[in-house]
Order: sequence, then C-alpha cells, then structure tokens
Amino acid sequence: MAALAGWEGQKGRFNTVQRALLLLAGLAWGAWWLGSLLLARLPPLTEEQAAILRKFPPRTLPDLVAQRDALLDFAAAEPAVVLVGFCTAYILMQTFAIPGTITLSLLAGGLYGPARGAALVAVVSTAGSCACYCMSWAVGAPLARALWPERLERYAAEVTARRRQLLNYILFLRVTPILPNTFINVCSPIVGVPLAPFALGTLLGCLPNNAVAVNAGAHLSELQSLGDLYSPRLLLLGAAVGAVAMTPILLQRRAQRHAAAVDAGQLDAKKDS
Repeated sequence: MAALAGWEGQKGRFNTVQRALLLLAGLAWGAWWLGSLLLARLPPLTEEQAAILRKFPPRTLPDLVAQRDALLDFAAAEPAVVLVGFCTAYILMQTFAIPGTITLSLLAGGLYGPARGAALVAVVSTAGSCACYCMSWAVGAPLARALWPERLERYAAEVTARRRQLLNYILFLRVTPILPNTFINVCSPIVGVPLAPFALGTLLGCLPNNAVAVNAGAHLSELQSLGDLYSPRLLLLGAAVGAVAMTPILLQRRAQRHAAAVDAGQLDAKKDS
C-alpha cells in the first residue's frame, strides 16, 4: 500500500508538471503569433536585411552593429512598429527566460541613445520580469519544485527571515550574482515575495547593469567585443549598490543581537538577585 501511495503521489506530481508545461507551450505559441503579426507590419525586406535579422538576437558585435543599422532604417520608415516590436521582443524574452536581453539593451542604446534607451530598458526589463513572476504564480510552482527543490527551500527560508526588508533583499539579489535572475523571477511568487517589492527591487537593482549596457550600445564603435561590457567599473558599481542595499538588513541584525544580549544580561541579573 505504501508503494502504491508513493506511486500515486509521483503520478500526481507528473500530471501537475505536465499541465504546467502544456500551458507554458500555449503561452509561447501566443507569443510567437504576436511576434508574427508584428513582423508582418515591417516594410519589405531585402535579402541582405532578412539575413541580418534572422540572427536576432545578435550574439556577436558585428551582428549587433548590422542589426542596429537595419533597425535604424526601419525606424525611419515605421518608428512605432519598431518600438512596439522591440518592447514586445524584450518582454517576451524576459518572460520566457530566453537568453539575449543584454544584446537588446545594447540595441536600445544604438537605436534611442543613452538616456531614452536606459529609460526604455528599465521599463521593459521590469515589465518582463513581472510578467515572468505572474506566469510563475499561475503555473510555475510544479516546475520550480521539480527543477530547484533544495535551492527553492533555501530561498524561501531567506525570504521568511527578511520579511521586513524584502525590498532591500531583492535589490541586493539583483545587483549581485548570488542567484540567477531567472530563478528570482520564477521563484519569488512561490516563496511569498509580494509583487510590489519585487517590481521596485527589480527596477532599481537592474538599473546599473542596464544603464552601462545601453550606454555601451550608444558607443558601439568603442567596443572591441561584447565582453567589454563587464568592466571593473560595472563590477564596482554593482558591489556598491549591493552594499547599500544590505546595510539596513545588517544594521537590524546587529540591533537584534544587541537587544538579545541586553535581555540575556537582565535575565542573568534577576537570577543572581
């Protein structure tokens, strides 16, 4: 009977994961359909332009420069379509954890300049992370428990311990490589991180990295490779923001230890008396 019950439990978990995967597949199909509609609105492509855009998202610096030039031509003819297409691509890639959003941030700098590009990327990257959060809240729990059972338990414990400083904690996670961004997006709703601190922490915590990428995209001629993005200045900036984000948490822990020590001292004094 115990073996039968265990088999039934495994079967139930498998069915739950299967349903989640089917729903995700349906969402992905809807995203593909939306992307196809946007592509249909683009002006007719030459063979050379089509070959360039087939490599989207760009993986190398030459591809990035070529796609920027092609999209600049499109933006001159259909600026709204290019803007909507860019935002849709960024949000969908962030929602479904598709690699390549860093090159989209570079493209934003090349297309819209440092200031407008940074503002645009801040909005769409946060929107994409929140979309991933909401999708995970709806269907992601079985997949997260299947993929990261132990890490999910540790993350839940950390969130519970920092319930009063969740904004600072999310901000700290975003500017440090402790946890991957995909894991944070998927698992935050499962462990009880509310959407408001998640969204604000994502917006503020991703600003340094996004701003540096967009600024680099506005000066592509100065880059030798995509690896030039990860400069010592960027790493120091991220470390500084992380230190600032963790300061309130560390101060509260120190105050709690001090209060506990004072209470223990008062208790010992009462016993002695």
